[in-house]
This record gives sequence, structure tokens and C-alpha cells, in this order.
Amino acid sequence: MAGADLEVLSPREGYGIVIGLGIAFTLIMIVLTLIQNRYGEHNTFKSTEEFNAASRSVKPGMIAAGIVSSWTHASTLLTSCTLTYSYGVGGGLWYGAVGTFQTLFFAVAAFKIKEKSNNAHTFPEIVLQKHGKLAHMIYTFFGLVTNLINGSALMAGGGAVFGSLTGMNLWAAYWILPAIVTAYIVVGGLRATFICDYLHTIFLYVCIFAFMFQTYSINPAIGSPGALWELLKEKALTIPADSYDGSYMTVKSNDGLVTAATIFLGGFSAVWTDQAYWQRAIASQPGTAVKGYILGSFAWYAVPFAMSTTLGLAAAALTGTDLIPIKLTAAQVSAGLVGPAAATALMGKVGAGLMVVLLFMATTSSTSAESIAASSLITFDVYKAYINPKASIRAMFWVSVFGLVIYGALLAAISCIFHSVGISLNWLIKILGCLLGGGAIPMASILLWERTSTFAVVVSPIIGLVSGLTSWMVATKMRSGTINITTTSNVWSSLTGDCVSLGMGAVSIVVFSFLVPNKKKFVIVEGIQGNQDANNPTSEVATEKKDISKDVEGLADQEKFAGERVIEANADAEELKPIEGEEYVAENALTVEEVKSQKRLAWVSLTVGSLIFMILIPFTLYGTGYNFSKHFFTSFVVIVFLWIWASFVICVFLPLWESRRDMWYITKAMYRDIVGEKMHYAE
Repeated sequence: MAGADLEVLSPREGYGIVIGLGIAFTLIMIVLTLIQNRYGEHNTFKSTEEFNAASRSVKPGMIAAGIVSSWTHASTLLTSCTLTYSYGVGGGLWYGAVGTFQTLFFAVAAFKIKEKSNNAHTFPEIVLQKHGKLAHMIYTFFGLVTNLINGSALMAGGGAVFGSLTGMNLWAAYWILPAIVTAYIVVGGLRATFICDYLHTIFLYVCIFAFMFQTYSINPAIGSPGALWELLKEKALTIPADSYDGSYMTVKSNDGLVTAATIFLGGFSAVWTDQAYWQRAIASQPGTAVKGYILGSFAWYAVPFAMSTTLGLAAAALTGTDLIPIKLTAAQVSAGLVGPAAATALMGKVGAGLMVVLLFMATTSSTSAESIAASSLITFDVYKAYINPKASIRAMFWVSVFGLVIYGALLAAISCIFHSVGISLNWLIKILGCLLGGGAIPMASILLWERTSTFAVVVSPIIGLVSGLTSWMVATKMRSGTINITTTSNVWSSLTGDCVSLGMGAVSIVVFSFLVPNKKKFVIVEGIQGNQDANNPTSEVATEKKDISKDVEGLADQEKFAGERVIEANADAEELKPIEGEEYVAENALTVEEVKSQKRLAWVSLTVGSLIFMILIPFTLYGTGYNFSKHFFTSFVVIVFLWIWASFVICVFLPLWESRRDMWYITKAMYRDIVGEKMHYAE
């Protein structure tokens, strides 16, 4: 690799990889979807529950693989390497910690969804159930904006790598990638995104293993953890890291900590208003939703941990050598090209090709999740909620398809606009918290805090957004004297906006919930109690809430309705209307015993995981300022290897084991078709 020029593949090879893989992926999805529709229990084209929610039947192993895939987007692979390259060995620890906290927090969210909002298809529908139409419209808007911003971040990261390594035209890439994703989701729906996630996850581990063995065992330029430690000790003297004493072997870096805080605030904000993350919780089996998120959290941590410890440190160690003669420019670092530079230096065209394919898989996998999420919002929260409340299954299906096409076109257009004005992946990552933080805590409160009031739900995200944007601009003006793309990406200015946006949203939701509480109404919950089966929501209690607030003036009057269950509800709350022709989906999908066990498991996992990953490991090393010895660093690398292997087993072998009976049934059904015996689920 000559100088800082990373282009080692031709544009023809770049187009071949992107378009060729895209066509191959689409054909694979079509074949698998047709097999599923023919032989499986569910049919994509006959049910919106299947197309948009995978019939709420996804097992924990596949949920874990989906979490690893959807959380492993371009910024995970690229930014984790950038942090380690810039701030030393702590970069991967910080990135892994903040992401794992989000996934563990979503284990709690998944439990609450299955407990009280199992019939919802989107997070704005949960808002509608609890706080009515005005709040619903606001959070639908936040959800759509979040999908576009997160999608454009995926495009920015993937496009930067494609353009730098292959010379591929970025404008073309921004249109080709959404087109590929739209093509296979139209055929397979949400379940196709899980299959895509699984295939992406397999290739992700293959690439990580290749990079790790190349760095720590095979490549003569490094070849062992001890040799890498020696190179980095020398490099700290000539090209120091932005850390204590310029060492790459310490977690102590003030700017690294601030950047990690910015990523945490941005990521936490984006998750709570991004339907793509809610979609997995909604699609999971009720009895195992929490388990899936816990396994996914453990498995996902290994990905940035391994990528950053390998490619991030390798890039730093090889800078100034024949493999990377010239230090990467600030623009290249900002674009996330540290990892690709290291892969190319270690493995030449093979490394560059692996990075292009890996980023293609990561970009398409995550973009597919964002696409089906945006389509779900358009279908359920725009079309069904306000245009055609009595829509049929067929109408809903075609609106979902139309939503996919519209989102793909808008994503491509916005990505082109961002590229033309110089907005990079790094800029988008830094300002996510400022733009989306106002709605994060309010949305979490809607799900987790019963006293949250409708007035607070309506005003809090708006207050957070306006406050965050204002403080971001003021901080930028005061620190830099001018406001432009470069100055607004300053880590301290963006952190100011992130903190204010998230903080004002949090303060507002609490204060206004006490100052302006909900107006109450009384409802009768009618229904026939039945045996509850957590894996079969249709066996749940068929309930109907009948408004009796005009007849009941207080709780003491409940004897007027002896034998009925009278509850107090928010006067602004709206019931979700069932889709004509769809099977009934219970609002509560858990038994009393399951509620207790899932709640305990979710909160214990969040508490213990947060203490270990966010406090004990990084802050112990940060506070002590410990500089890794050669033996300590070697042990550190061994832990990385063990963790990534455990992650591999969870995400690759567990889904196969869980689905072994289904796969065997489909194999036998296909054989029966061949010999003329046509008896299977579809018939």
C-alpha cells in the first residue's frame, strides 16, 4: 500500500463485489422465502404479522444473532478501530461497554413489551396505547427521522470504505445498496432480515478470525501479542496516542473517555427511538425474549473488542513502516478508514476484499433492519392509524412494500446530500445524541414508569430537541468562533448538545409527570380466562376494555359491576384496532410466574452487566492509569480470542440447534414433494 492511498482494488472489482453479492443475496433470500412459504408454518404474503413481526416466533439464538448483526453496523467495525488507533487499548473496551449497556437495557424493554404491549407492532403503537394520538404522531416523527439518520450513518461508513478501497463512485454506491436491500426484503419481510443477519454474522466471524490470526500468529510484520506490544511501545515515542504519556497500552485517556461518553449518549438516544431495535423485541418469542437479549449482549461485546484490539492496534503499530508509510490523515481517520488500512497492510488485496465484503454485509444487514422498521412505521403508524383504520391484510402488505421503496429512495437521496456537504460517519455519530436524545428517556419512561403523564410525553422530546440544538450551536460558537461542519463536530461541543438534549428530556418527563398528571377513566376488562402458554400468544385471554367512566365516579362504586374487573386507565389512551383477517394477538403474553422470572432475569442482568462492563473493567484500568505489561497484554489478547469463540458458538451454532426440528421437517417435506406426497404446513 503506497502512502496513505488505500485504493488497492479497481472500481470494476468494487462494482463486482457490491452488485454481484447483492444479486446473490437477493436470490438466496427469494429461494429461502419461497421454501419457508411452501413448507413452513408462516407465509410472508398472507399475514402482516409475519411480514412485519415474524409472527412473534423468533427463538433466542436467532434473536442473539440478530442483535449482533444489527448492532454490528459500519460504525461498530470502523469506529471501534478508530478509537483504539487514536486513544489506545481502551477504545474497544469503551465502545463495547456503551453498546452492551444498551442491549442489556433492551432486555428490560423486551420483557415490558411482552408483559403489557405484546400486540403492538411498533414502539409508537405502544405510545398510542398508553397516551393517545398526539403523542403517537410525535414519536412516529421521531422514529422516521431516526431511521433516516441511522441509515445515512450506515451509508456514510460503508460508502467511505467502498470508495477508498476500490475507487467506486460513491453516488452510485448510495443508490445501489438501498436497492439491493429493498429487493430481498420485499420478498421475505422481517424474517428475511433475520436470515440476512445470520448469514452476515457467519461471515463477520470468519473475517474477524482471519484478521486476528493474521495479526497475532501468521504475519511476519507482527506475528504475536508480544511483538505487537513491542511495536506499540516504540510507536508511542514517535507517534503517540492521545492518552496518558502517549501510550497505546493504557486505558487512561481523557479525550477517549469524552468520546466514549458522546458515543454512549448518541447510541442510547438512537436506540430508544429506532424501530429497528424494537422490531427484534417485538418479533421474539414471549417466554424467551429476555434470554435472547442477554445472549446477544454477551456475544456482541466480543465484536468491537476483537476488531479494535486487532486492526486498531495493528494500524497504529504499522504506521511509519513499509506497510503504512504515511500516517493516515485526519479526514481518513474521521471517515473510519483505520480498520481497512490495517487489513490492507496485513493481507494486501485479500484484506481489502474482506473489508469491502464485510462492510457490504454489515451495511446491507443493518440497512435491511432500518428499512423494514421504516416500512412498519409507515404501515401501522401512518396508513393504518390515520388513513385506513380498517385496512385488510392485502392492503397492509402493499403499503409495507410501498414503504420499503419510499424509504430506500429517501435514504439514497439524503446520503447523497450529506456526502455533498461533507458530512461523514464520525460527524453523524457525534451528533446523534443531540438530535435524538430528547425522545430517549421519555420513551423509556413510557414503557417502564406507570406514572408517566401524557402531557409530559408530548412536550418532553420537543423540549429536549430544541434545548440540545441550541446548546450545541452556542457551545460551537463559543469554542470555535464560527459554525460549520468542522466546528460542530468538535467532541466537547457535540457532548454539550448530547448532554443537554438527553438531560432536558429526562428532567421534563419527570417534572411534568408530577405537575400535570393524567386524567383518569375507568374501564371494564372483559374476557374469558384461559390457560396461558408463553410460546403461544393466541391462547391468551381475549380481552376487551369497555369505557365506563361516565357510570363510575370513584373506585368505591366498583360493586355496580360485580364479577367484572374494573381498572383505572389514562383518559387519552387508545386501543389498538385488530387487523381484519389476522389472528388475535394478546396484549399480555406472559403468565404471572413468567412475569416474575423474566423481570428478575432482565433487571439482574442489566445491573450486573453494567457494573462489570461499564464500571469495573474500564474505570478500574482508567483510574489506576495502569500501563499494560507484555504479559498482561498477552493475557488480554487470549481473553479476546476466547470471547470471540464463545460469541461464535452463540450466534452460529445455537440458532441451528434451536431450529433443528424445523429444518428436518422442511427437508422431509421437500422430499415428499419430490416423490409426490404433498402434505405439509401449507396444505
